[in-house]
Order: sequence, then structure tokens, then C-alpha cells
Amino acid sequence: MVTYNIIPKPNYYLHGNSKYSVSSNTKVLCHESFKAAADILTGYLKTSQNANEGSIKIALVDGLLPEEYELKITNNGIIINASTFAGALYGCVTLKTILMQATKQDGKAILETLVIKDSPENSYRGLMLDCCRHFFDVETVKSVLDYMLFLKLNKFHWHLSEDQGFRIESKVFPILNEIGSKRNSRHLTNKALGFESDGETYHCYYTQDEIKEIVAYAAERCIEVIPEIDVPGHTMSILAAMPELSCDGRKREVIDVAGVSDAILCAGNEETFDFLDKLLREICSLFPSPVFHIGGDEAFKGYKIWEKCDKCQKKKTELGLNDEKELQVWFMNRVCEILKKYGKTPVAWDDCMSDSLDSSIKGQLWRQNAVSVIKKQSLKRDIIVSPTMYFYFDWKYSITPLKKVYKFNKYKLGFTKPEQRAIGLECELWTEWIDGRDALEFSAYPRVNAFAEVAWTEFKNRNYKDFYKRLGWYKTYMNKKGINYSRVESGFGLSRAFIYHLGSEGKEYKKSMELKNKE
Repeated sequence: MVTYNIIPKPNYYLHGNSKYSVSSNTKVLCHESFKAAADILTGYLKTSQNANEGSIKIALVDGLLPEEYELKITNNGIIINASTFAGALYGCVTLKTILMQATKQDGKAILETLVIKDSPENSYRGLMLDCCRHFFDVETVKSVLDYMLFLKLNKFHWHLSEDQGFRIESKVFPILNEIGSKRNSRHLTNKALGFESDGETYHCYYTQDEIKEIVAYAAERCIEVIPEIDVPGHTMSILAAMPELSCDGRKREVIDVAGVSDAILCAGNEETFDFLDKLLREICSLFPSPVFHIGGDEAFKGYKIWEKCDKCQKKKTELGLNDEKELQVWFMNRVCEILKKYGKTPVAWDDCMSDSLDSSIKGQLWRQNAVSVIKKQSLKRDIIVSPTMYFYFDWKYSITPLKKVYKFNKYKLGFTKPEQRAIGLECELWTEWIDGRDALEFSAYPRVNAFAEVAWTEFKNRNYKDFYKRLGWYKTYMNKKGINYSRVESGFGLSRAFIYHLGSEGKEYKKSMELKNKE
């Protein structure tokens, strides 16, 4: 009897006691609305879909949850039942994974009979990629989306504006790309670590056609692309292009330093909100998602600038606000109203959570010291859970080892009440020290595999030893696909900064350290 290696682990899996064989002669009978899902199977089997018959049947049925599927391999054939395209797609992904692992004999795949009934614990299963600190081309982004589908992740949070670069084409404000998308060093500097400017002009952004291409590619994989334009802080690239939106109007440059600047949009200047209205309207048109991330994190670094700004202080007095935190909440509410006009619901980081914040704004937990606040806020707004010490995959493996990722328990964190609106989980790939595809894959995998199971599989069905055993097949798969996953999963003191230098020398050093760890 064979148990197939499936990540995330199905929530119900029943072994059969017989076998069924599949070959290139095996046709796929598919409901009209599921044809794109069936392509996953026909492409792998090099077979075809048939309108009238097929030993693999993909059926539209009523009564299943939005992402739920049923997969039955019997000695008479294979059937996948689903109520939605997403359910059918995930059923096909699971069956393809099984086919890849099946014993091959005389040109046939010999499958063990089984029944899988599966649906995710969390409706939101996300991955965030920062393309501002370092930029990733379209093919690299697509490779991330491909692996997300393989693991049944469904939200791609795309960080597109930052102190270190503005990464989306604006035809309304082309100066954002002429100036805001360009900095004076490809790699970020850090004097404390001895990283100096490389003097290479770094001018990168996605054209609107590329944005549409990626959004469409993601949609085919049932992945919703959620853009982030971070405000009012993390805005040095915007202010470098449009200094009139700052409190003092002075000329700035896009920073090439790792970290966070004190740049902040002027809250007392109506031009700021006119600009945001026009920019967000343009960007909203590129993304079908009903959700739009507006940042809101670490703006406190610019509060002193607001304190010295006559316009901001006048606005604070007019509104009867007590401090700059309340001014930021007001700012976020203004942005929320703008997005509502364009049919979008905002998401914001936990920094700006407050009872005064519009309750339609979803919150995203990242700071450990914000847990108590967010638990209360989860009674009035949707919350995405992405705690730094579990799900920030730019951190070295000695701080966030594979096992720690897998052991995350949202109930232990305090989300225990059914009325709490913790809608799901998200892992983060910040890229101060991730400068290319190799480094990105090294940081992400196999931790994303662990995260995917935590996000999908019910806690009662999770077991680390069992997961780790199944992970072995995925490592072999990644190796064959040329994915530069980390062979080191815990304890190895590889710094965040070292990941930054995973060029040829970095890779050789990594291999030598892996061998040393095994000795």
C-alpha cells in the first residue's frame, strides 16, 4: 500500500486495496467550465479531452465548498468532483502529483485506489513578494506563481512601492518612473555590514502590459494578485519624483540604503489626496482583485516631520486629533474612501490599527507586540496573520527554521473564538538581501512548502515528521526543476545579508557549509 506524498496534506485520505492504470490513451471527460483545469492532466499525460467519454472524469456537482474537491481513484476509473473551477483545479493538481509519483510499467502509471476529500482551513493563503528593494523579472514572478499553484496558495501580495523604488508604470504620472523607479546602486548599502554602493544605475519597473500579463497568468492558476502601494510612509521614491507632496518640498533621492527612511506624505496638503486619487484609480484598473493593500507600516518614523509641518498641525487641530498616530488613522481613512470609489477594499499593516480606523479596512498582523491589539480588532475587521518570527522568509534559517514554520498555531496565538475574523495566513519575502532568482528560491523553499500545509491543512491533521517525510519527494522535484532550494533547514547561521550574495561564490560557500553541517 502506497501513501502518496502530497503537500499540503489532504484533510481526508482513505486508502483503497486495488490498482488502476493510466496511459496516454486515457481520455479526460470534463465539464465545459473545467477545461482549463483539465489541461493540467492532459498536458502531463499527453492525452486529450473528450466530450463524450473518458476514464478520468471531472464533474461539476452541487454542495461542495468553494475550493473543495473530491478525488476518487477506483478500479473502474478516476473522478474529480468540484463545485467551482478552483476546486476542480486543486483536484487536478493533486491527481497530477499522484501521477508523477506512480509506479511506471509498460508505458502506464499504476495508481493505488483511494478517496480524497479536501478543502482548506483558511480561505486566504498568501505569499508576499517585495519587488522594490530588488526587482524580479516577469519569468521569475511567473515561476513563483507556478509553485504557488503546486501548493494550492491563492493570494499573491505584490509589494510595488517603497523607499528604494517605485515599480509599476504610471502613464498619469510618468515622472514616478523617470525618477522614482531609479536609484544609484543595484545592491543596497549598509555601512555596518561593509556594503558600499556598487555605482550601478538600477532603473526597473513593470510596464502596464507586464502587469496585465502577470495578473492573467495568476488568474489561470486561481491566484488573486493584490497590489500594495505603501502610504503614508515608505514613500521616498514617490517624494523623490514629486517633492511637492512632502511637508517641506525639498529635493530628495530614491535611497539605496537598506532599511526605512523617515519619508512621509504630507497629511495636511490636499494635493496629496488628489495625487493618490488619480494614481490609485489608474492602478486599480489593472487589478481585478477587490482588495488593495495600502501599507501604513512604520509611518511613525515620519511623525516628527508631521510635528514640524504647519499644514499637518493645522489639519490635526481642525480635526481635534490628539497626536500623529490619530492623524495617520485619519489619513488611512481618506485613502480608504478613495479606494471605495473604485470598488476596492483596503488592507493595512497592524501599525495603524485603531478603533477609529474604518472597519472595512482589513488588518495584517506582522509585529509580535501587536498581537493583543489585533486579537481585539479581529472582532470587527478581517485579519491576515503573518507574524515576523514564523513567516518572514528573508530571515536566516537559524532564526526561522523549517520546523518552526510548520509548528505555527494560530489558535495558540490567540485566535480561538469563532467570532474572530482571522481569514488566513501569509508568508513574506522582503528583498533587501535577496537580489536574484537563486537567492529568492533559497530563501523561500522549502519553507513555503511548510507554510502551505499550515495554511491549508487542519491543525489536528498536521504532523511534522509525516510532513518531512513527504517533503523528500518535493525536494527531488525541485532539484529536477533546477529550483535553488535550501538544503539547510535549521541552525545554520547564514545571515540575511549573506543571502544577498548568492552568486556563484555564495553558492559554492553554501555547499561547503552544508557538507560541514552534515559531518
